[in-house]
Amino acid sequence: MLSSTRHIRRMSLCALAPLFLFSCTSPTVQPPTLELLNFRVLEGRVVGGGQVDVQQFQAMARDGYTLVVNLRRAGEPFPKNEAELARQAGLDYRHIPVGGDDLVVDHAYQLADALASNAKGHVLVHCKSGNRVGALWGLHVALRDGLSAEEGLQAARAAGMRSDGLGDCVRAALTDDRAVFGFRTWGSMMEVLRNGQTEGRVNLARMEGDSIIGVGALAQLTGELTIDGGRAHITAVTGSEVTFPEVGPDTQATLLAIADVPEWVEIPLSPVANLGELEGAIAGAAAQQGIDTTAIPALPFRVEGRFEDLCLHVLNGSCPIAHPDGPEPWRLTDAQAEGTLVGFYAENAGGKLTHHGQRSHVHAIVETSAGGEAGGHVDATRIPAGATLFLPQHIQ
Repeated sequence: MLSSTRHIRRMSLCALAPLFLFSCTSPTVQPPTLELLNFRVLEGRVVGGGQVDVQQFQAMARDGYTLVVNLRRAGEPFPKNEAELARQAGLDYRHIPVGGDDLVVDHAYQLADALASNAKGHVLVHCKSGNRVGALWGLHVALRDGLSAEEGLQAARAAGMRSDGLGDCVRAALTDDRAVFGFRTWGSMMEVLRNGQTEGRVNLARMEGDSIIGVGALAQLTGELTIDGGRAHITAVTGSEVTFPEVGPDTQATLLAIADVPEWVEIPLSPVANLGELEGAIAGAAAQQGIDTTAIPALPFRVEGRFEDLCLHVLNGSCPIAHPDGPEPWRLTDAQAEGTLVGFYAENAGGKLTHHGQRSHVHAIVETSAGGEAGGHVDATRIPAGATLFLPQHIQ
């Protein structure tokens, strides 16, 4: 194995701040005030505070609330039928149990997922007194906007956190527990492709950082997105032809996974017969590098070389599986090409990052043997001898 000579500066997470255009920050009607301890508007349409009186749920629904997020642990004395009553009132309900000493990054990701899945109405996030709400909100905002640990603490205090112990949790999460390789996602395969929630979630106009890679789909499924070395490659469909539009000031993606990889390890890749074999080769090479793929949400990778029997598709405004009567994707079939595959390997991400039954989400940026540029989501390929697999330099 040869250590790559490609050393790229590490992008600070603050460069990711422009990417997250979640609707809670967009212009909206002010959420109606609720009768609960330490009520406050956290941001846009999201409010927080202490324990909610479940008798308010019907009125909350009438006033435009659509989601209740409960941070209290099961052993606490909150109404045990809270979830049932919320749903009876027509509200979505999420339970993210958080204690006074166990707040971690994953709690913030769970909150982000809950918010992203309820993008149209007001949201209440509650605990017993609003203390944990403030801590979690500060952590959420810090991860979303790339804030420092101290800035995250300030955001948490402004949102109602009063506990020094929770402050220590926020500081530790923002110091030690950032996602490996800076992995972030917006949207999921199920939300976007199956449920048709194809609204823009990520603005690409101010993408920064030449160590970023990523894969995704444009808002309204109008094309595919591949990011390699910080450069966004867009493939879209016009008529029966594939096109390659530039990123504009309003270009958004509805589905996106990114990673920040400042240094790669180059690994000679033995011939592989299909994507399943490629997944096996990635898992084996990762283990040799000391990377436990079961302990991380996803492993970014690249492959440079020649590709045979390459099959790609580019979405054309509809998912052909969820909506078979919609516009057909553009397809490239059984092509010979040369270029780069960019993707993520994930052990248990079916319906989120990968299609069910698969362990990878792979895009291509290639030139075909016929001399044409091509790109999009990889459905199948063979990789002959001579290709190189790139994995992130292991982070101890």
